Amino acid sequence: MIYLKQRKLYAFINGCEMKKSFISKFFRVFFYCVSITFLNIAMQIAAAILLLFAVMVFRISRSLMTGTPYSLSEADITAIAHDILLPSFILSAFLTFGIIWLAHVIFNRPFIKRLSVNKASFASISAAFVIGCSLQMPIIYIMDIIQRAGIAPELFDRYAKALEPLTENQNIILQIIAIGIVGPILEEVLFRGLIFHQLRKNIPLVYAVIIQAALFGISHLNVIQGTYAFFIGILLALSFVWSRSLLLPAALHIGMNLSGIFMSEYGEYIDNTTTFAILIFSVLLAIAGITYLYSKSKTASEDITARP
Repeated sequence: MIYLKQRKLYAFINGCEMKKSFISKFFRVFFYCVSITFLNIAMQIAAAILLLFAVMVFRISRSLMTGTPYSLSEADITAIAHDILLPSFILSAFLTFGIIWLAHVIFNRPFIKRLSVNKASFASISAAFVIGCSLQMPIIYIMDIIQRAGIAPELFDRYAKALEPLTENQNIILQIIAIGIVGPILEEVLFRGLIFHQLRKNIPLVYAVIIQAALFGISHLNVIQGTYAFFIGILLALSFVWSRSLLLPAALHIGMNLSGIFMSEYGEYIDNTTTFAILIFSVLLAIAGITYLYSKSKTASEDITARP
């Protein structure tokens, strides 16, 4: 009788310790993932403030050197903020990457290894890039249908206002560098390289894919963009699982953003017939590309159901 009571007591204590260990691990992973997400947002704000301050100091210094009077009250903050928007994106990317790398060094954690920048075939990388380019038109079409149906007009207005400064009267080269290349690479490092890696180690793969996609959507800070970013985040994670390389989601993400820049610059010059033809071709191309990437993965089915 005493023996049975002891066994029950040991089992109870062991269960409590396992539960405590699970909770502790959960909060560590949660803190890691959320910290990286909000560090990215914080660095975008910090970079914008830093560049705004630098511009103001430069203008005041120039006025002192030339003897031309300059007052802060005369400064057009809105115009300055517009001019520094894309450079601040680039600066924030370097700041975010540098801080995260330094944190991993300080806490003696692997950084480059976690990113899984493994070799991938040129054909697979090209297919991922083409998929990214192909997805832009179907997303625009779906959003247009929803908007025409009168669903959540306030949200679409906020979405348009949020994107307007990124493309209106902006240098196309800066758009390509900041939005088309630097932004996607940083986001893939953060969300698929670090966050997804950490989630995969600790929770089932399906949940890891969904959670990293949700954080990816939240980081865009508006409902419309965040919603389609969530679904794109799932596809980006799957391309990473299928290839075991960060190069594929990075190529897919770059392709999508570059095609978005192209559509914002030249979409108004494309007539309706051509637009519809491009839409059909894009859908078929995206399906073919995704099928190709999946077929290239010999262990895709095992990866979908198992932890690394």
